[in-house]
Amino acid sequence: MVQKAGISRVVLADQVVQVLQERILDRVYEPGARLNIDALSRELQVSSSPIREALMRLAADGLVAASSFAGFSVAPVPSRDWFEQLLAYRVLAEGWAARQMARRRPDAEIERMQRSLAAMESGRLGRKARDYLTANQADQAFHEAMLDGAGNEILARSVRDLHPHLHHARLFARVPQDIAPVIAEHQAVLAAIEAGDEEAAAVALERHLRASWQRYDGWAADEPA
Repeated sequence: MVQKAGISRVVLADQVVQVLQERILDRVYEPGARLNIDALSRELQVSSSPIREALMRLAADGLVAASSFAGFSVAPVPSRDWFEQLLAYRVLAEGWAARQMARRRPDAEIERMQRSLAAMESGRLGRKARDYLTANQADQAFHEAMLDGAGNEILARSVRDLHPHLHHARLFARVPQDIAPVIAEHQAVLAAIEAGDEEAAAVALERHLRASWQRYDGWAADEPA
């Protein structure tokens, strides 16, 4: 027999994750701020179980830090040096994936990229998490479809586990982006893949990643480089 309480608990945890994620991205909870389970339980008027589950999931995503002694706190924003190393890694890993996608052109993954691009085109970017998360998630889905289509599960998982889009989302409140060039860059990547042009796909992908980072020009991290 299906346990209704278990299902409702999962749904409730999903809702708590969404609320806490938005508050972290919007700096309602500043980096380093302690996240007390009892206080959050009272504030959100839910039991401690979905709060704890949500915090553990956000810790896995890198937005929350968990300690056996100090409990949970908002994770620090990665340093500028970390983001630059992330950029270098993504250029190498996703550039290779773009080439493989252009060579293989798997229909299912190309269709996923097309759907993600359409969702991105209907989204927007702005200063609040609710303004940009839909577009950001569509952006992430685009890249994950490309990684999956490259045919190397280990490489795809290595990029996915870094949660690059979620970490970049932590900078949106400071430097909101115009979605138009983001869409155009993704269109160029997809067009090259659909044409089977491996070199153009890798070049377009690298151009997109570097342009995305340059849009944060002038940004200073909370942590020293």
